[in-house]
Amino acid sequence: MSFKKLRRIACAAIAVCSLGVAASFSGCSAETDHPTAKITFQFNEKNYSVEYTLYRNMYPQTVRHFIELADSGFYNNTIIHDYKTNDWYGGGYEYNQSYATDYTNASYFEATSKERAYEDLFEAGKLTASVYKSGVTELSKKNAISTLIGEFSANDHTIEKGALTSQYGALRMYYNASESTVKVPIKTGKGQALEHDYKYNSATSLFAIQVHSSTSGLSTANYCIFGKPDSVDGLDALRKDIASYINSLSTSSDFTATVSGVGVNNYDAIDEDRKGAEVTFTTTALPIIVKSVKITNY
Repeated sequence: MSFKKLRRIACAAIAVCSLGVAASFSGCSAETDHPTAKITFQFNEKNYSVEYTLYRNMYPQTVRHFIELADSGFYNNTIIHDYKTNDWYGGGYEYNQSYATDYTNASYFEATSKERAYEDLFEAGKLTASVYKSGVTELSKKNAISTLIGEFSANDHTIEKGALTSQYGALRMYYNASESTVKVPIKTGKGQALEHDYKYNSATSLFAIQVHSSTSGLSTANYCIFGKPDSVDGLDALRKDIASYINSLSTSSDFTATVSGVGVNNYDAIDEDRKGAEVTFTTTALPIIVKSVKITNY
């Protein structure tokens, strides 16, 4: 069956879909049960836990991807590698003892990058494929590539009612959009085949947690907000202790450092110009460690 024919079939299925999800990705039925997860952080040798509800009914591929990574232990002992005013970014770099002296150097991040570990999981069949090589007519395992479709509005994924919005503690999958003009086949959460822009199908393991109550400047157009905290007590306690630590320093600027020239996207299968792109992170003097991510209900 040709890809064009697959696309027509998928579009016909979408046309008769009557759910509240404008389901270019979600399909015509949705699981209504919500998985839950517990993220445990460590800062200054103290642990803090935040429990999340994950909204699989609206963001099926993203939630499945996050669960598969968590179940593999991928996130355990990683760090918040980019410490921003509105969001903390994690899921890409492992913690090791050299952090104390090396965290301001790009070489530390290159040495602790989990990009290869992510590719290994994908190649071992432990991550469900959703994006395929351009030009293929058969969406098979051999044609799959290791990026995730973007379940957000800029990528034509819209929720008519009940979509999660920017809020304190929100858990979002981070999408690093490329400039590629290539069209690739994608497989939706219900197995439908569609042709779509590659540039927003670029998520791997990274996630972000919103740590500011203000939503000013935060657009959900390019991010999939797929989880919200059941309670923010653990996050509040962590942020309070970070603030106390900063107050103990000579100046607040001693807590953060800018690290430039960190290479990313080294295994991009489609966008050659994106391979090895260099980015800048804001790192912290004491690591904020993601000790574990555990799925507590499936």
